[in-house]
Amino acid sequence: MENNNRLIIIGRILGVHGIKGELKVLPLTDDPGRFYDLDAITLIHDKTETDYKITNCRLHKTNVLLFLEGITNRNDAEALTGREVGIPKELAVALAEDEFFIEDLLGLPVYNDGQLLGKITDVMQAGGVDVYTITAGKKVYCVPARKLYFTEVNVKAGRIDANIPQEILDL
Repeated sequence: MENNNRLIIIGRILGVHGIKGELKVLPLTDDPGRFYDLDAITLIHDKTETDYKITNCRLHKTNVLLFLEGITNRNDAEALTGREVGIPKELAVALAEDEFFIEDLLGLPVYNDGQLLGKITDVMQAGGVDVYTITAGKKVYCVPARKLYFTEVNVKAGRIDANIPQEILDL
């Protein structure tokens, strides 16, 4: 999801829970409990951003359930299904030196042994290790995000250096 880079995406509205306008949100964060610390969120649809105050938050199974100010019935809530949930980047949790926000990686060029391989088009969170999807024209490579393969990720410079063996690229 590309936005103006002032927001980070922390969830996606899956649907409605109940008849009073409660939203079921898929958390796209390592810690769904962080929703408890938020007073407001921004819902993003296409290029439109709308701010909402959170009036209630609770965890339910693997999802987060939210009540938003002004959303008081099922019909209003259903209209928000599919929207991304964002927060200002300054509210993001601090990352370790070798951690990155997915939004910051998308679109970065990957240079394999100095040669342009393609660009990061997706990051799949699959169990214990993320998988970077690198697209080069019609070719798509899925490579585990390991230091062994990605030797330097430099978001500020807008570049990823890699040493991915051909055997991995051929998979």
